Amino acid sequence: MTDTAQIAIFIRGVDAHFNKTEELAALYPLKDTTKSRDLLEVVTSTLNRFSLQIENLSGLTTDGAPAIVGKHEGLVKLIENEASKVGNTSLLNFHCIIHQENLCAKSLKMDHVMKVVVKVVNFIRSKGLNHRQFQEFLKSLDSEYGDVTFFAEVRWLTRAKMLKRVFDLKQEIQSVFESKSKSIPEFQDKEWVSDFAFLVDITSHLNEVNTSLQGKDHLINNLHDLVSAFQMKLGLWEQQLGTNNLTHFPTLSKQPDITLATTARYASLISDLKLEFENRFQDFKKHHILFSAFATPFSTDIGSLPGYLQMECCEMQCDAQLKEKLHQVGLEDFYRKYFDKEKYPAFYKHALFMISLFGNTYVCEQLFSRMKYIKSQMRTRITDVHLENCLRVATTSINLNIDLLSTGKQSQISH
Repeated sequence: MTDTAQIAIFIRGVDAHFNKTEELAALYPLKDTTKSRDLLEVVTSTLNRFSLQIENLSGLTTDGAPAIVGKHEGLVKLIENEASKVGNTSLLNFHCIIHQENLCAKSLKMDHVMKVVVKVVNFIRSKGLNHRQFQEFLKSLDSEYGDVTFFAEVRWLTRAKMLKRVFDLKQEIQSVFESKSKSIPEFQDKEWVSDFAFLVDITSHLNEVNTSLQGKDHLINNLHDLVSAFQMKLGLWEQQLGTNNLTHFPTLSKQPDITLATTARYASLISDLKLEFENRFQDFKKHHILFSAFATPFSTDIGSLPGYLQMECCEMQCDAQLKEKLHQVGLEDFYRKYFDKEKYPAFYKHALFMISLFGNTYVCEQLFSRMKYIKSQMRTRITDVHLENCLRVATTSINLNIDLLSTGKQSQISH
């Protein structure tokens, strides 16, 4: 099981009353190759297993692996081809918004800082004796932190926490290294320390938006709004850093003698990061008007809407009572409780379509985290079917009625 590639397929659906379901459909082991055709066979098998029709598929959200997003032969393209054969030309596809945000974060050109910090952290963690000594040293100083966070390459969320802790503990770490006849010359370099402070602040900002993007049951328009807001913040920070305004960079602002030339360099890094966000989120941006029609139908520009929504939108924007309801309740409750599907059938279908879309692959990330515990080395045996069933129970949001289930089973009796 350890060397077996796994593909997890989650399905999100919405019924006629706007109640959505988000559950694990299948977990397939890929014993041989993991080419796009192999993945298509798995997806097709899953749809058939649950009697789902590809013409009803509204969207695909993936993690961006090459076999999945290849322009001509990737899984997404193959599924689009299959959908178009049965008349489904409205299928949308997205690269997970959390993965995109992480890739944007990695575009920061701060390796000269990261290499030193990672080296420091890994030295502290490399030997049990050193690690225990460091914990005791911090304890004796009554420091805020009792440990440092071990560096994880995959997740910038972990990186942000690690950077903050190391920065706050620079003096203590320096003392520990000196006691081992080692040194960290960068900790005495003012320019390097200011770069470190800038990296702490910007990764903290990235951490905040990353956290906001996580979780189940997000509406895709809300995820798009969060990213759009962060892009706007990047523009503001670029302008402010260009004038040596450090309002939103608290760690950097505490460093002495920060020059305009230094902050101008940071403004350039922010500009590059902003461009990276613009490039990576084009798939979300090009569907902005569809998100707007769903989330703000009473203020959206009617002329920019698809033709099938325009006439109904004219009537909706003149419906004062309906407009008031949207202000009183949340978006999903608005469509669920007050929307007249007979009067606005096109908007009704559009709302169902939007609610059914995944914006991130958080449920998949959550599943693979739990798989790590289920596939424990302490287990003597676990089959593919057993693993899938364990993960289905571990990730489901359905409230199980154990008493009802047990009534259909015959009790074991002694002989």
